[in-house]
Amino acid sequence: MNPEDGYAANFARKMSNPTSSEYINLSGLMCWDAVMYCALKAGIIDQKKYDRLRGDHDLVALSDFAVAGPNAMYRLEPGNVIGFFEGARIVHAMLCVGKGLAAGNKNNCVGIGSMVGWEILDLANGLAWQAAAPDTITAPALLEPTRDLMVRRCPISYLAYR
Repeated sequence: MNPEDGYAANFARKMSNPTSSEYINLSGLMCWDAVMYCALKAGIIDQKKYDRLRGDHDLVALSDFAVAGPNAMYRLEPGNVIGFFEGARIVHAMLCVGKGLAAGNKNNCVGIGSMVGWEILDLANGLAWQAAAPDTITAPALLEPTRDLMVRRCPISYLAYR
């Protein structure tokens, strides 16, 4: 694991306390922008790159590593960006903080967590993982009762090269 990945995960974990210095800031950002902000605070990217990159395009791609079920999620190293995709479109992003847990904002779109608020959630046990398609979860949808989302991951330190 790249040390910067760990720094980003530690920042994300510490700031999940509602009394922390960055909780309100992280809670007010779009999910992917909040994850990118963790990269900024960990020194992976500078302010200029943070302003240039787009979290909904540059954090994680459908072509990145699949997260194949709850056991893979549990074993995922801290500092991995977790992307949830409906087809080719990213719909949500979080940051792994270890042992199946991830930090994020506006998490209810994947079926657990709150509508707003930077929080740590148990993705290994809390998501509706599909047995037939291990890298896919069932989540709430806007127009239908549910939708299938594919789960991908990419170390947050890869942002330095984008």
